[in-house]
Amino acid sequence: MKWPSSSGTEVALTCRRVASLDCRLLLIQMMAALLVSAAWAADTSAPVPIDHPVYGLLDRLEARGAVSAAGNGMRPLSKSGMLQLLRQASDSGHLSQLDRERVEQYTRSFEPDRGAANLSGWQPPRLRYEASEGWVKVDLLARQQTDRFSGRRDEDEWIFRNRLGAVVEGQLREHVGFRVSFEQTREEGIERNYVIRSDVFEPRLEAVQLKGGVADYHEATAAISFGLGDLVDVVAGKGQVMWGPAPEDNLGLSANTPSYDMLLLRSRLGVVRFEHLAARLRPCPDRPDAPTCRGLADEESSYIVNGMTRGIERAKYLAGHRLEVSPTRWIDVGFQEVVVYGDRGPDLAYLNPFMFFWAAQSYLGDKDNVMMTLDIDVRPHHGWQVYAAYAIDDLKKLKIFSDDFANKFSFQLGALWTNPLGWAQTDVRAEYVRVEPWIYTHKFPINTFRHFDTPLGHALGPNSDRWALSIERYWLSDLATRLRWSRTRRGDNELLADGTIHNVGGDLHRGWRPGDDREVKKFLDGHVSIRNTVGVEFDYTQWSRLRLVSRFEWEDGTDVPLPPRWQNGVPLPWRTGYGDGTQTRIAFDLRYGLL
Repeated sequence: MKWPSSSGTEVALTCRRVASLDCRLLLIQMMAALLVSAAWAADTSAPVPIDHPVYGLLDRLEARGAVSAAGNGMRPLSKSGMLQLLRQASDSGHLSQLDRERVEQYTRSFEPDRGAANLSGWQPPRLRYEASEGWVKVDLLARQQTDRFSGRRDEDEWIFRNRLGAVVEGQLREHVGFRVSFEQTREEGIERNYVIRSDVFEPRLEAVQLKGGVADYHEATAAISFGLGDLVDVVAGKGQVMWGPAPEDNLGLSANTPSYDMLLLRSRLGVVRFEHLAARLRPCPDRPDAPTCRGLADEESSYIVNGMTRGIERAKYLAGHRLEVSPTRWIDVGFQEVVVYGDRGPDLAYLNPFMFFWAAQSYLGDKDNVMMTLDIDVRPHHGWQVYAAYAIDDLKKLKIFSDDFANKFSFQLGALWTNPLGWAQTDVRAEYVRVEPWIYTHKFPINTFRHFDTPLGHALGPNSDRWALSIERYWLSDLATRLRWSRTRRGDNELLADGTIHNVGGDLHRGWRPGDDREVKKFLDGHVSIRNTVGVEFDYTQWSRLRLVSRFEWEDGTDVPLPPRWQNGVPLPWRTGYGDGTQTRIAFDLRYGLL
């Protein structure tokens, strides 16, 4: 840590920070050059938010043969790309009446709006301005979430999350599209006290203000889309990427974290699709109210001024590329590499879209966190989809078949069956995922596979597995019900009587440290918790932008964390005990618009 000089001026930046700053300036110049060179646009439409319900419909349409080579293993898709797929489905002749109604509703909502109403019936008003250069529109974002938990606690636990914001979207001729959104959230609960960051129920957290009985936080996204000729599309700004065949959680990149600053290049050559991602992540916040991350700030560059500590965060980056090939209409094969690195500026080796990252890491000194994933999506029969993914986070070549902790493999297997046994408008999905111990962790904490303190990959975290089954039925184009069942097992690290931690590779935030066993790893070692959950959901949509989801869940837990600090991500010393018992959850989620 640096102290102010006797004159009161702050100590100059270190050479390392100057070098990092130069790298960032170089990156900005590169982005500016890309913008200037964009003479005409290939696909300039804004991205479709990853949590948009149209992706669920797209999975169903692909399984039923109405669309092919959808590329939905690389989300988000652009609005124009989604529109092309919906039109392909509409022209296929393979749609039921209800599927056609849903396709037509989404088609109208994604069609370029030239001032006339694309949606039938009355629609909530939104501001819109048109000129010869393009158009821009503004709409409201609002969301109210209520969760009530009972069981495994002395009194019922209520949590309220109220969100308010806006979204701005537009197009500048055919050259540039953009989408900007902002959402401010206040969370509070009856008899709920917010002392540390892990007390907040919301899992996607950027900066948060803890105010005793309430917590305030917000998130913003901003994406600009343009084309470089007709071969490469560019999405720059603050957003998210999800890669993999599963609809919600994938082993490589999922949408569990807050958004991040990124530059995404997309290209397509016939049946081959390619994306390259370069992003800046935020390290785990080193704050007194975030015990998970204490001691991770850049002590060398931090300083004290006016009696206050000015903590300087370590630089942290993400790079990745994904290749998808559709050799036939019924099969998609994907390969991707993702690397997390830090304590330096952006590295040119990882900014090269075609560089093999596993080799680049060795070239750079074998100090970064690279993960490879191979996946396949097969539609072997009309109405069926089967997918599998295998991830390699690390391996020891000379002991590849041993139980060494460095051999970090995980896999995911799932299937979708549409209209099973003739049940119209019904989808049955089954999935098993196994996340090995130590996966996502790293010997250097800056390289942990996380953004803030949220996992970039699968939400289960290391040393866990889950069986899941869901049955979804659409009764009307805007009304659906879902039945869900899951069985989850998780092996936590153990807090010993002397206050030390027995590290079995069960905590994303705690990689291997001296004294931990590195010769032998055991799946589901440590403190094993088991959860069996059954739930039902009702989902109703109105005006294409207003959505209400109500949920009831019943869970039977064995040796699970107990309230008040029972959620994932709570540091082990801050846990409030383990126990058995049942828990029920009743939840209501009313939202207008999507962040």
